Amino acid sequence: MKFKTDRLICQSLSLAEYAEFEAGREPKWDGFTNPYKHLVEGPSPLVHRIPRVKKDPTFAEIGLVLAIADGEIIGSAGFHDFPDENGMIEIGFGIVPDKQRQGYGLELLHGIWREIAKRPDVKILRYTVSPDNEASMHIIKKLGFDLVGEQIDDEDGLELIYDMPISTYLKVHRK
Repeated sequence: MKFKTDRLICQSLSLAEYAEFEAGREPKWDGFTNPYKHLVEGPSPLVHRIPRVKKDPTFAEIGLVLAIADGEIIGSAGFHDFPDENGMIEIGFGIVPDKQRQGYGLELLHGIWREIAKRPDVKILRYTVSPDNEASMHIIKKLGFDLVGEQIDDEDGLELIYDMPISTYLKVHRK
């Protein structure tokens, strides 16, 4: 997956980059840098994405997409799995602390959702968030997703579950 937004260049991690991370090394980036050590230091979805990519290498296309601004990795977004039998696909994303509250998270979400909407098997977008995560709660409320339930995540504890049909998303959030 590769796409651009107003300020971001976004591209999926390659299989070679997943392999480098699995070996405990940061990949050698081509044309950009990682000064904030995104995915290298601190919490990282790679612990979940690497086994998923190993099981099915085609998952790399949607598993983790880098967000690059001004030649620097500033975050990433990706899906937890392929769409389920109902066409639901759940996203996870993160922006490095130095670049938060500048609109990059929302811009990244819109970009990746527009890309995934091109797949005919995607019917429902899902966003789960801890009620204590003020920044993510602000974003999801701004987007108008419906609160459909809650769950206990092994790592994050209580999460609220928000869904929106892809058809509604595309109507409400036209570019």
